[in-house]
Amino acid sequence: MITRTVTVGSAMGLHARPAAMFATAVEQTGLDVVLRHGGEEADAASALDIMALGIAGGETVTIGVDEGETGAGGAGAADATDVAGATAEDIEAKLDELAALLSRDFDAADGV
Repeated sequence: MITRTVTVGSAMGLHARPAAMFATAVEQTGLDVVLRHGGEEADAASALDIMALGIAGGETVTIGVDEGETGAGGAGAADATDVAGATAEDIEAKLDELAALLSRDFDAADGV
């Protein structure tokens, strides 16, 4: 799994607005991204799943994409790469962008 660990920047945590913005960004990547926190995992493309994790501001989370998305595995993995249209480098870059998004403070006046 390709992962990024990031500290949540929103002072109020991943409540409705930042969770929805993050889920939308994940959906736009075309990747199956998971969000992990406190031993639990959520579909990062679902704002409700994200909010169910109860992530507070300043807490650390991990986002990740299964290595099968990169074509590193067998025939099924190659299909996943075609569907996602992403190379390993593309996935790394998209995860970097998503991590940067999570580190922003959406509750600050200029966090929009």
